[in-house]
Amino acid sequence: MKPFNDFLTFVYRILFLYALFMLCRVGFYLANAELIGPIAWSEVPSLLKGALIYDSGSIFYINLPFLVFSLLPFRFRAKRWYQTFLLWLFVAVNAFGLLLDMADIFYYPYKLARIASDDLHFTTNGNFGRLLWTFLGDYWYGFLIWGAAAVLLWYGFKKIGYRPAVVRNNALYYVSQTLLLALGAVGAIWLIRGCTLSPAVYPLSLSDAGLYASPTKVSLVTSNPFALIRTYDQKFSYPEYFGEEELEAIFTPVHRPAPDTTRLRVGGRPNIVLIVMESFAAAHIKALSDQFPPDAPSYTPFLDSLIGEGYVFRNAYHNGIRSIDALPSLWASIPTFKTQFLSLPQSTAPFRALPRLLKEQGYRTAFMHGAERQSMSFVAFGRTVGVETFYSREEYEAENGTGDFDGQWGIWDHRFFPFVARKIGELPQPYFATLFTLSSHHPFRLPAGFEGRFPEGNLPLHHMLGYSDLALREFFRELSKQEGYENTIFILTADHGSGADNEKYRKVPYNFAVPLLFYSPGGLIPTGSDDRPAQHIDVMPTLLGLLGYDKPYFAFGEDLFATGQGPRHAIHYMGAFNTVADSLVYIYNERELAGVYDYRTDPLQEHNLAAETEPSDSVLRWTKAFIQQYYKHLKERNYVVGEEK
Repeated sequence: MKPFNDFLTFVYRILFLYALFMLCRVGFYLANAELIGPIAWSEVPSLLKGALIYDSGSIFYINLPFLVFSLLPFRFRAKRWYQTFLLWLFVAVNAFGLLLDMADIFYYPYKLARIASDDLHFTTNGNFGRLLWTFLGDYWYGFLIWGAAAVLLWYGFKKIGYRPAVVRNNALYYVSQTLLLALGAVGAIWLIRGCTLSPAVYPLSLSDAGLYASPTKVSLVTSNPFALIRTYDQKFSYPEYFGEEELEAIFTPVHRPAPDTTRLRVGGRPNIVLIVMESFAAAHIKALSDQFPPDAPSYTPFLDSLIGEGYVFRNAYHNGIRSIDALPSLWASIPTFKTQFLSLPQSTAPFRALPRLLKEQGYRTAFMHGAERQSMSFVAFGRTVGVETFYSREEYEAENGTGDFDGQWGIWDHRFFPFVARKIGELPQPYFATLFTLSSHHPFRLPAGFEGRFPEGNLPLHHMLGYSDLALREFFRELSKQEGYENTIFILTADHGSGADNEKYRKVPYNFAVPLLFYSPGGLIPTGSDDRPAQHIDVMPTLLGLLGYDKPYFAFGEDLFATGQGPRHAIHYMGAFNTVADSLVYIYNERELAGVYDYRTDPLQEHNLAAETEPSDSVLRWTKAFIQQYYKHLKERNYVVGEEK
């Protein structure tokens, strides 16, 4: 096939790329259909439209050089050497683009979102080489498929043969070819902007995927090259829904504690241990999920027993997507939405976060994580917010040798937890210690000697939850032997969701549900439960309220035990802002209300109540105010109360 001019040759080659990117999307869905959910025929037109729009962004972003070189208005385009150059440019650029797009076929289950530039933090980890070899070993067939796609690129380019434009008059040739280059450039800009050139419309962004897909299906619409490019060095612009006075009246992150605003306070200065369990989503915890058959085994029997002895928030959510998002939410009460907070230059601004505030109250602060020190920016962020002491893989191996490395991420949980318990026992009291667990993660391999000891369940993760739950039991057993154990408050949660084996926990908001437990063996925290919305960013103000902290502070969350406050909300981002109120979840894409569902009685979202929701609805107004305050403070790099600047 030889189109009769250069411009049509370029168009046919671009159309060939659309077909390849769409094949990638089909493969992505087939591999992750259980996580994404079934597609109704009524959804197909909108999904297809969105997919073509985002593929256009990806294809023309990465092929701008190819467009220019293909349409340069010079006759040497017809030379064989020049066509060979175009061939290799086409194959190299688009093979890389397809590699990025195909990566999510395998990576999506671990993140439940498309790869963006903030995921590239793995390349800076000391164990990146080992991770790369592990993924090569686990998904070797994916690289074979990608190699076949690269060959197909070469074959398709050659098959769409080249026939130079026949224009003998030089003046007419250069004018016509320059106009075609200009047409191609304008068309590329139009497609990259989301099929619009209007200055009144924002350029296409990832959040616009909510216009074409429900929150659980936005990943079917977006495309990885586009996501990486648009999230790189992202500048902040944010909607201003309200004037400053009205905004502050609806929602403010500035807390000014007043006397008698907390119904639960503890005397003295108790020790505090925050435990963040890797991938321990509520979907997998029998004490929290209503999807377990009565006779099904528990994957987390020890955690189930703790939930029965502490104060549990049964309707709690994480505020980010990845492990790296958890600590800003828990320590600093700052969520992650579109872009990973710790990847932003705004994350280097001053903080008055929980570790620093407790340190000022006489607490010794410590952080324990069994990976290398530079992993996930945990230690770097910990230093920023006032953590004094760190125990990582390096400290463990300095005392215990290198034999307990799991070959992938760090020290096995059953080895690292007793080490942490000993180190906590050496801290001067009162202390605030944070333990971030590690082993319940891909590649879901148990240490030698533990095979067959835990229920296999329905997902590869499930037996690893049993293993880490056993390690958690031993951790508490070791701590119980120490002085100060009875005077300790434990807060236990998970870093993020981790898929589900049932439809309910694949839907908003349940796909973000995590445990949030306050427990004290000495009775400082009563036994009980709360079914109102709660979230990670509430941990900091709740602890400060328990301790009777009476100075102003900055936090996007709220004190879960406070009295005299209005209804509680939780908010997270998954292609749109999802606000969880007492009985409804609001799905807002910054432009319109895409969905409102009664998540308690309609967990599968069969009845959209958005059309019945007024613009003056209090939860919608709160959502808009929260979004505006969040991006306002990020843009200003301001996370402290005014008088503390």
